[in-house]
Amino acid sequence: AAQFGEEVPLEARGPQMGVTEPLPHRILPVVGIWTRDKEYGAYLRQVERGNIVFGGAAERVPVDLEPGHARADPTRLPLQLRAVARLLPAIAKVAVIRTWSGCEGYVRDMLPVMGCSATTPGLFHAFGFCGHGFQLGPGVGDAMAELITTGRCETPLDDFRIDRFSRAA
Repeated sequence: AAQFGEEVPLEARGPQMGVTEPLPHRILPVVGIWTRDKEYGAYLRQVERGNIVFGGAAERVPVDLEPGHARADPTRLPLQLRAVARLLPAIAKVAVIRTWSGCEGYVRDMLPVMGCSATTPGLFHAFGFCGHGFQLGPGVGDAMAELITTGRCETPLDDFRIDRFSRAA
């Protein structure tokens, strides 16, 4: 976007994730809570093999953009486990077998950028999902396909326009 004159306050950060040893498969939905108090927000899901994949609670870790890696911080794991145990108390007795992090883009206002370029006809943006890309991906794909193919979108996208940053200045 910046190459087309559309600056966006985007920061690379890494969410810290963990996975437990396999347990009997019983949890079908993704379970989570979002709160502005980062120590309480957490989420988990159980994969078919039985492992529980969890994240949240801890601040995002720094990302080294060359080569694009983030490293999990083991000192943050106890905070994460306390938050996840509020959702699933039994997890306190389960072994964590690995942790990891990755690189995600976080926009200053924590909203993604979606829609037409404000500077370049035929250019469309969909980025900066602040850790919610997998959840929003199918809907974003539908909305962007409609916008690109018809020039309009039934889903309101105004709050996600790229020029919201230049208008705020």
